[in-house]
Formats: sequence, C-alpha cells, structure tokens
Amino acid sequence: MSTSSGFWQMAGRIRACRCASRQVASQPITSNSSLLRRAGLRHFHESKLILNSSSKSGKLSNKSSSSKKSSDISVTSSSSSNTLAKFLAETINATGPISLANYMKQCLTNPTGGYYINKDPFGAGGDFVTSPEISQMFGELVGIWVLAQWMSQGQPAKFRLVEFGPGRGTLMDDLLRAARSFPQFNEAIKEIYMIEASPTLRNMQKNLLCGDSTILNPADTGFRGTTKWNNPIFWYDNVKELPRDDIATFIIAHEFFDALPILQFEHTENGWRERVVDCTPFGRSGLGSSTGSSAGSAALAMATSSNNTPVRFHMTINPHWTPSSKIVPQTHERYSKLPVGSRVEICPEGWDVSAQMADVIANCGVGGALIIDYGSSDTVPVDSLRAIKDHKIVSPFSTPGEADLSTDVDFQALKIAAQESCPVDVHGPVTQADWLHTMGIGARATALANSQESEDGKIRISEAYNRLVSNNVGGMGKIYKVMAITPQGSPVPVGFGGDVV
Repeated sequence: MSTSSGFWQMAGRIRACRCASRQVASQPITSNSSLLRRAGLRHFHESKLILNSSSKSGKLSNKSSSSKKSSDISVTSSSSSNTLAKFLAETINATGPISLANYMKQCLTNPTGGYYINKDPFGAGGDFVTSPEISQMFGELVGIWVLAQWMSQGQPAKFRLVEFGPGRGTLMDDLLRAARSFPQFNEAIKEIYMIEASPTLRNMQKNLLCGDSTILNPADTGFRGTTKWNNPIFWYDNVKELPRDDIATFIIAHEFFDALPILQFEHTENGWRERVVDCTPFGRSGLGSSTGSSAGSAALAMATSSNNTPVRFHMTINPHWTPSSKIVPQTHERYSKLPVGSRVEICPEGWDVSAQMADVIANCGVGGALIIDYGSSDTVPVDSLRAIKDHKIVSPFSTPGEADLSTDVDFQALKIAAQESCPVDVHGPVTQADWLHTMGIGARATALANSQESEDGKIRISEAYNRLVSNNVGGMGKIYKVMAITPQGSPVPVGFGGDVV
C-alpha cells in the first residue's frame, strides 16, 4: 500500500488505540480474570522485580532495595582480584580523592575493566532488564512515533536514524521491522548511526542488525556496515561524530543519560563543596566527613592497596573548594538558590549531549529526539547513585567495574541545556505509561495476546504490558519519563498533546 494510505490507516489505528488504551489503562488486557491473576502472581512472586533504589526510580532488578543511601555506603576492600579497584585505590593514594564523575567513568568505560566494555549487562543472564528487552511492543511504538513525526514534518525524501546507547540493538531491530509496513517511510531511511562505546555491545548490535557473518569496515573514527534490510549503518562512540547537515535526523536515547557520570555537591556554611570518592585503610576516616557504614560481607570490594592493606572506597566531602564546586552549582538558580545543607547531583556531560542533540536538530530543521529514561519530572536529583550486579542491589563502591552504575536523570536540566543552546522546542517529560497508552500499547497488547495460541503466550504478553505501564512497585509506567526535542515551530508531537496529522 502507499505510504499515504498506510499512514492514514496507522493514524486511525492510533486514534482507536488511544480509546482502547484509556479503557485498558486500569484493566487487564484479556477478559480472563484468572489468567491475569496468574500473570500478576508470576510477575510479583516468580520475578520479584522491584525498583533498584529505595523509593527512587531506576532499572529493575530481582531484589528489594536497602533503605540506605547508596552514595553514603563505605566498603571494605579485602582482595586483589579486582584490577580496576586496585588501580583506583593506588590512584587515590597517589593523587588524593577523585570526583564522582571520574570514578563512574572508570567503573563504566575503563578500557580494561569498565563495566560496559567487556560484558553483556542485559537480560536474565546480565544485571538488569530494559524496556526493549521486555517486549517488541516498545520498539514498535517508538517506530510509530518516528513515523508520525516524519509525516507531520512533510515526509522528507530521506532521513537519518540515530540511537544513543543501543544496548543489544533490540529497539532498533523492532523499529526497522515495524518500518517495513510503511514502504515510502522505510525507503526514506538513508542511514543509521549508533552511538556506542562498548566493543562487546557493538558486536552484539552488529550481529542482530547485520548478521553474524558481517564484517564491519573502518569509517573515519568508527565503523560501517549494512543492515539485513540493506540500510547503511555506522557506529561511533561520540555524539560529536554526528553530521551537521540538512538531512532530517531522528534521535532515540533510551536509558542513555542515566549512565552518564555525575558530580555531587553540598551547600555548606562555607559555600558549595564537592563530594568526592576517597579510599582509606579500613577503619580509618577520610579527608572529610563520611556517613554510612560498611555494607556488610555481601558488598565486600575486591581490592587492596599497593602494600596489600585492605582499603574502603567511600564518599566524603572535600573541606576546600574545587574548581567544580566554584563553577557548576552557580550555573543555574535551580542550584545556586538552594539553602545551606542541600545536596545536589549535576551531570554536565548530560547537558553537553542534550545541547549536541539540539544542535543536530536545529541544523537540519526537520526531525526530533525522543529521550526515555528514569528520574523526576522537575526536581534536582539527590543521592540517587545506585548499582546493580546479578540483578541485586549492591554498593556502588563494592566491586568497581563489575556492577552497573546509574543515577536519576534531571530532565529539567536537559530541557534547559537544549533550549539555551539552539532554537528548538522541548515537550514533556510525561510518564512512560501515559506516552505508551497514547501511542496505543493497550490495543497492541490485546492484539498480540489474542494472536497467541497458548495460555503461556497470553500470560507473557500480559506480563510485558503490565511491567511497561504499571505504576505499582516493579512497574516502569510512572518512574520512567519521556521527553522530546523538535525543531522550533514544528507541530506538537504525538504523545505530548499533538495529533498524528
């Protein structure tokens, strides 16, 4: 069918889905109440999936969280098996405490011991599960959002797809598969850019999107290949590699900003002071105040100092000003006007990426960015640093490089950074539940469930739906937020108050 007729059918489906979604928002997606009860029991008793930090949003793990603030936990180091932990201990002993941002960078992307560099963290065999891994519905609806934006902005003859932090490539795979239902839209996909720093994940994305036998070719500072649907695809590890041209560009960033390094500050009687990561012999305090206690034997780190003395990593407050504490909290009155005693988490790297996204969109004049992550809609994050290892909550300082570190995303900071850097409009954030229902997940889930021949298949769809949209403990519907950046003056996008026309 033609794209125009296909689009209008899609538009009709979205409108119908909206009505259906509103009807099913607080109801089971099947009429069999016993089936839904079984699904609910499985969801909460077999999986036991709940938030990975006390009363805070975050990735889903398999264990209940501690009520302790993770950023205040001190950890004993007792072995030399963790090479990265030993490197960090020796660095701190030689140069003094390091910023939390530096610590997070080393833990996540150190070339030899970084968490994302050498392992697959996703799924049952990893440390956490993300929305695209739960159900194909998520990637399909992201694809429908891009299609709706493409249509509302004049159906440009060619456009570029970009994904930040693509994980295993599941979201992009579902999106491209859904795109094939709309031939003109599918043919307009000129190229795909994947922003990925992990060689391990890049290879997994290549295998899924291009095929196991595909060999990537060097391309400038990245790699180039061809998808199984014959789309040119590029991999780069830096947003600055994205072209600034007149080609319409649609950007997707799902659970990308939560892993960017942050800085922590505390407003004291003497002004703003930076909270930093120290490493001290076990039983001895650091350079400043440090709250919290040992996280227990389950959180023991695997590091010793160069003289084999057990050490502990912990947060502490620097009693003196640092360049960061002089500058960063003064960048906006959201921080500078906070009273003495306040703590804040600030992510300058997130500001930069948001500004870069806005720059790409403003340059091409057609396109948009869809940001999906967890955090508060309007407040400044405080003490949200968390770690997950083997689907369990652990201290961020227990086994550096072996656990996923993440924090709440400051959506208002991303909005400010985008709008202050370029002429763009920012929409949202809205909750993931509201966005998915607007995009039609209720009707899509019902259709998928009805297509299943087995009861187990129906239960699987029910569980996936509930997990994506539920506002209850273990659900992603409320804690995850969705925000969009679009060219200034372009139509309000669907999912944020706009229509599909």
